[in-house]
Amino acid sequence: MQRHIQTIFCDDIRHELGGKVSFIGVYSARLIVPAFPVTLPKLCVAVNAVTPAAQPFERLTLRVLKDDELLFEAVFDEKQLAETVESAVDENQNHHDSVLALGAHVVMSPFQIGGPCRLRVRAETEEGELRGLSLIVEQAQAGGAQ
Repeated sequence: MQRHIQTIFCDDIRHELGGKVSFIGVYSARLIVPAFPVTLPKLCVAVNAVTPAAQPFERLTLRVLKDDELLFEAVFDEKQLAETVESAVDENQNHHDSVLALGAHVVMSPFQIGGPCRLRVRAETEEGELRGLSLIVEQAQAGGAQ
């Protein structure tokens, strides 16, 4: 397995009983709006940076961008990175078969969009940048099916 980012763009993230997380109104590649500018009541991004346990992150910063504008940044410190490794070792006797995941749930409420854009997710590590899935925000075509 290689390092990668898992990304989910959705209308809401709900923490349920029993430790479950529900993603409501999940977008695939596009978010279509009737017109610009538009204000969404809420837009959420669930981000996980995943790495083999045998190759833990030494440095990790997660970012959500609207085109080139920084919307969110989470910098994981040495303690957080070490705790992730320790919990994986505690849960798995075979450390080399496990993976480590560090992430964030980003809630932007309200979320204003002035025009067409691309929401991007990036992770900066000691080995360089990882790229997550993007969400393209565009206006519905008049009279056309989307």
